Amino acid sequence: MRIDIKHRDGAARLGTLQIEKKIVAIPNIIFISTPNIKPHQASEIIETENPVRQSKAVQIQPLGSIWNNVEKNRYADLFIPKSFIYPSSMPDEFHRVYKDFNQNKEWCIVSGNKDGKIVISNMEAGIFTLANSYSLYKRSSVFLNNIIKLREKIGYQKMLHVPAVASPSNIPLLLYIGVDLIDSVYAVISAINGYLLFPEGRYHKNNIDKRLCKCKFSNDIEDPEDITIDMIVEHNQNVLVEELLKAKMSIKNGRLRELVEARAAVSIEVMEKLRLLYYNYYNFLEKRTATVKSSLLKSPSRNSLYYPEIIRFRRRVLERYKKPESARILLLLPCSAKKPYSMSKSHRIFRNILVSSKNPWIIHEVIVTSPLGLVPRELEMIYPAGNYDIPVTGIWDEDEKAIITKMMREYLERNGYDLIISHLPEPLNSIVSSIDPDTLSTCRDHPTSKESLKLLLSTIKKNVEEDEYVKFSTRINETVKAIARYQFGMEIADILLDNASVNGKYPSLRIYHKKNQIGSISKNRGFISLTLEGGKKILPLNKYVITIEKGLKPTGSILAVGVEKADPDIREGDEVLVVRDNDLYAVGIARMNGEEMISCNRGEAVKVRHHI
Repeated sequence: MRIDIKHRDGAARLGTLQIEKKIVAIPNIIFISTPNIKPHQASEIIETENPVRQSKAVQIQPLGSIWNNVEKNRYADLFIPKSFIYPSSMPDEFHRVYKDFNQNKEWCIVSGNKDGKIVISNMEAGIFTLANSYSLYKRSSVFLNNIIKLREKIGYQKMLHVPAVASPSNIPLLLYIGVDLIDSVYAVISAINGYLLFPEGRYHKNNIDKRLCKCKFSNDIEDPEDITIDMIVEHNQNVLVEELLKAKMSIKNGRLRELVEARAAVSIEVMEKLRLLYYNYYNFLEKRTATVKSSLLKSPSRNSLYYPEIIRFRRRVLERYKKPESARILLLLPCSAKKPYSMSKSHRIFRNILVSSKNPWIIHEVIVTSPLGLVPRELEMIYPAGNYDIPVTGIWDEDEKAIITKMMREYLERNGYDLIISHLPEPLNSIVSSIDPDTLSTCRDHPTSKESLKLLLSTIKKNVEEDEYVKFSTRINETVKAIARYQFGMEIADILLDNASVNGKYPSLRIYHKKNQIGSISKNRGFISLTLEGGKKILPLNKYVITIEKGLKPTGSILAVGVEKADPDIREGDEVLVVRDNDLYAVGIARMNGEEMISCNRGEAVKVRHHI
């Protein structure tokens, strides 16, 4: 059994599973085949008691429970092991007694309970089934706890199968939390009970209208009583396949969460699980969330406040970032619909006002926005600040105001200014004024109204004319250091940029130490891209480091199979150092997180930029 992962989106994976000589896509659906139920015509994996010779699909034979064994058929590709479903809270002795019934070479059956105490009897298996998923599913917190603990126990190079719960409404969510294999059990049971499944929910055959779908009976059958179970099974299977295809396309394009949110909008059970996932499992999601993405972050709901990349951004601004040293006046500005903000019409107007003050670099611009909170100007190109699209109504709910208030207070405690100018509309201006009563407010009615802009200009000129002039060269060096601190942390940033200089036109900047280029910044990533010389400067800190096997000489890509060690704090999209024989070999971009690099034996771990 071999797994190849080509694309990741959160905990969801898109790739292939090879079993003997057969290769199937993952994620995938296991279709149930019985004398009365035919599997979908596009089935790649079929579960049947009677495997067929020379079938193109991977055939799985269920061996039943320990009380009702099925004789093995030599044409089966895989066997679901004998199972006896029991709570994992049973004593260890019980698990030992039944150990042999719940495992085989390739497949392991596990049982979950309310505490998520999952006992795995065979870690060598390739596929793990949470057998009592159906009974857990209705208890959202228990279900999520078991799924996530099992996913973390088995690691990245194993398959997770959740039986009897998949519907068109929840397929995107199941994949988003790390499930690889689902099945058609629920779709068949629904058909037997007369229910047609749709992404928006289920409808009984007596309540559907003609031409509701493309199935034959939708146009040809007049009397609902003439709709047979076979017809509904075919419909339900079609919808499962269509939804899986949509989910796979979304994973490939880094937009699975959008599909999950769309399904959650019409499904209470999906929304309940999604919110619990955001609130309780940040660490699980964050380590599987890239630091750089080309896809637009979109959300029509308030859930965006709790997206892992959003929380990570807010935390880094408060924990890693530090303002440019020469900036003594803080100017708080509203966000814009266009990203990066500096490309918008309103922010170009604000920039012109700053330039006309004759001492613009003494002023530090920070954008106040939801869901990110505070975005210092130098971070505006970094994901997700550089490419997000959230509805802007001017109406701030209590959660948004609480997050911004807390973040503003902590930010100002960490970063001191001589003066704060708030060019924010209400209620944001009131939040700032409540924290610092000496704040000068310049917004009247709207930030770009003539009165507001005039007041902003006069206020800036009045308060910068007596201050010491700050050179652009001084400020641009400080800007790069601020980016480095957000990206790598303060310790690495200070060493990397010690005695460094910056050349180029913002945002395309080159960083030098003496005569050697150590890095560069481009608007595509917003991060610092290191050269080998830059990597050498920070290598002694042993952070963001990957160690590969002796003798390897990779050029374009470093595969996970060659990785011996990796910093567990590495995230997909991070700038990393590659070490071989205790010396720096290459610098590049991580294609998976550090944990996955160690646990996987296939796939691209690092995209190499420079190597010796």
